Amino acid sequence: MNDTIIALLANLAHLLGGSLGWGILVLSLGIRVALLPLTIRLARRARRNQEIMQRLQPEIERLRQRYEKKPERLFAEMRELYRKHGCSPFDVPALLGNFIQLPIFGMLYSSIRSSLTSSGAFLWIRSLASPDFLLTLVIVSLTGVSAYLMPSASEQMRSTLMVIQMAVTFFIVWKLAAGLGLYWASSSLVGVVQTLWLRYRNDAPRTA
Repeated sequence: MNDTIIALLANLAHLLGGSLGWGILVLSLGIRVALLPLTIRLARRARRNQEIMQRLQPEIERLRQRYEKKPERLFAEMRELYRKHGCSPFDVPALLGNFIQLPIFGMLYSSIRSSLTSSGAFLWIRSLASPDFLLTLVIVSLTGVSAYLMPSASEQMRSTLMVIQMAVTFFIVWKLAAGLGLYWASSSLVGVVQTLWLRYRNDAPRTA
C-alpha cells in the first residue's frame, strides 16, 4: 500500500510541474477531504454526547451522593441513566471511527517520509527534507485556532487546552522535515475549516 501512495505522490508531483511540495499538499488535502463525511459525523456525535453528559452532571452528582456506600448500585443506576439518554462516558463507535483513520494517516505519513530523498525547495522552504521554523509556526497557529474553537468548552478550558496543544505540537514539529510539516499543516487546516463549519451549522438555527 505504501508503494501505491508513493507512486501516486510521484505522479502528482510530476503533474504539478515536478514540485514534491505541491504533490504532498494535494494528496494530503485530497485524503483529508475524502474523510470529511466520516470525521464530521464523528465530531457531531462527540459534541452531542458531550452536551448530554454536561446536562446530566447534576443528576449524576445526586446519584453519587445517594449511593456513596453502594458502588455496585451506583454503577447500575448510572448505566441506566446513560442508556436512557443515549450517551456514554466512553463513546466506543466514535473511538473506533477515529481508530480506523489511523492506518490511513500512518501510511500517508510513512510514504511522504520515504519520498523525501532530495532537498527540494517549495515556496519559502529551502529544503523539504529539513525542518522549517516558519512552517512550524503556521502549524502551531492552526493547532491553537482549532483548540480555541473547540465546542462545548468554557473559556478557561479552551485557553488551557490551546496552550497545551500548541506547546506539544511545537515540541513535535520543530525538528520535523518540512515535507512532513506540509502534510501536518494541510490536515490541520481542514480540521479548522471543519470545526468552523460545524459551529456555523449549530449556531445558525439559534440565530434564525
